[in-house]
Amino acid sequence: MRFSSPIYALVLVVASSAAGSAHAQVGPHQAELAAARRALAVAKIEARHYWQVEYQSARRELNAAIEITDAEVQSLRRQLRTLAPFHPFAYGQEPWYGQRDARLCLKDAEVRLRALIDERNNLVRFHSDRQALLDLRVAEARALVVALEGGGEIELDVIQPE
Repeated sequence: MRFSSPIYALVLVVASSAAGSAHAQVGPHQAELAAARRALAVAKIEARHYWQVEYQSARRELNAAIEITDAEVQSLRRQLRTLAPFHPFAYGQEPWYGQRDARLCLKDAEVRLRALIDERNNLVRFHSDRQALLDLRVAEARALVVALEGGGEIELDVIQPE
């Protein structure tokens, strides 16, 4: 069966005009859907980055700081034990300021050590809350994408440690 040129041209014009009007109606929806998909991708990346980079790095830094500060405390305690037999007033000498400074340095190091240990404990204690918040952002972004795509089941994508 052979179509004539005018009929073929008319069908082509009608089809292209219908496609153009359908594309005009879908355009804003497609832009909104693309933005929602980008928001979902960003939320997933943020959650994965927190778990694999931020948390691990913060924990390593705190552990290293605790180890260094603990070594400092031990060193100052040894120094004070070494200086203890030399009482400054035993021979009528003026007070020895080195021993007093060592005590102050020891106290400062002990306070810093306690603060670092508390900070590490808080990091570990509230890690799950931060991860849950990031997972909720992923779920919210996923729900928006699903709603814009026309419904369906919503899956919760929880990022688990490897």
